[in-house]
Amino acid sequence: MPAYKDVLGAALVGVVIGGVLTAVLDIIPLPLSNAVGAFVGGAVAAYVLHGKVGQATRAGALSGVIGMPFYLGVAQVLYVFGAYPPQTTTPPMSQLQLEVVIILLMNLALGTFGGFLVGAARRAQPETPQTLQPMTSGPPTTAQPRYCVQCGAQLPAGAVVCPQCNARQP
Repeated sequence: MPAYKDVLGAALVGVVIGGVLTAVLDIIPLPLSNAVGAFVGGAVAAYVLHGKVGQATRAGALSGVIGMPFYLGVAQVLYVFGAYPPQTTTPPMSQLQLEVVIILLMNLALGTFGGFLVGAARRAQPETPQTLQPMTSGPPTTAQPRYCVQCGAQLPAGAVVCPQCNARQP
């Protein structure tokens, strides 16, 4: 599967998790609930991706930006079912437009940051030490299965790069 499909799929998981979290935190009401949702959505997208730091960062950024419209849809549904109280005042349109731009930029930054942090943390996991096998004489035995040093997927015989996460193998 091409990398862009992996990034998009991971971002969509992050959008759903981050958008629902934002809506729940907004009911409480928690200040900057949108920022928290964007950060968590970006982190979840990076965690799901198992990719390189750059891919994780892109998934986080995408999750943060798309999370706002998703959250607005969830919030509208919650409003219809009475979870949100009705608003008594409506701010001027210019103020609403400015707030939307600020929230989008904040979500982009925090989703990117969440994706970068989780991508870097998952990438920096220490490799498991390989035990040396003693040399034996005689017919060759069946090779033990090898596993990816990054994601743990079983590798085909002779693989230099993991087919799941594209990590180079030692």
